[in-house]
Amino acid sequence: MITRWLVRRSMGWLDARLRIAPQLRLALAKVFPDHWTFMLGEIALYSFVALVATGVFLTFFYDASMADRVYSGGYAPLRGTTVSAAYASTVELSWDVRAGLLMRQAHHWSALFFIGAIIVHMCRIFFTGAFRKPREINWVTGLTMFVLGMATSFAGYSLPDDLLSGSGLRVASAIALSIPVVGPWSSSCSSAASSRPT
Repeated sequence: MITRWLVRRSMGWLDARLRIAPQLRLALAKVFPDHWTFMLGEIALYSFVALVATGVFLTFFYDASMADRVYSGGYAPLRGTTVSAAYASTVELSWDVRAGLLMRQAHHWSALFFIGAIIVHMCRIFFTGAFRKPREINWVTGLTMFVLGMATSFAGYSLPDDLLSGSGLRVASAIALSIPVVGPWSSSCSSAASSRPT
């Protein structure tokens, strides 16, 4: 009780001499906006922080090699099987590293929340017209973050070398092959594709 009175008195004394209350109120209103939709950007930020923290942990145990390796970890049905080093390190991370599966799941869900929050935040900005001048640089920055987030999400999704990552790579390959080629090599690509055995 006495400390609250002391703080109020000292702040009143300081404000009477410096007149900083209006500027401080304006700055705090920018730092803590009063509409709930601004929380979407903060969710994206906090998810990104969690992604970086869990990603650093995961890099200590992941082996990004495609070399063959005989799995000898704690997952019994896979023990003795020849798999890639990337897949073996992923399974060992889940089964043998303390808190490894927790970190993998935290990384996975942080990535989902990050992309989802960016999408919803950008929809809010688009439908309210907040991307117009003088905020167009913020819009371009957010769009760039979204594209980079999607690219890194796909790259991270492909790392474990399991069935899901193989399926994702196959879909990406099919999408890339479905884009018509424009340029001098289009005829050579189409002739190579037609001569391929089915």
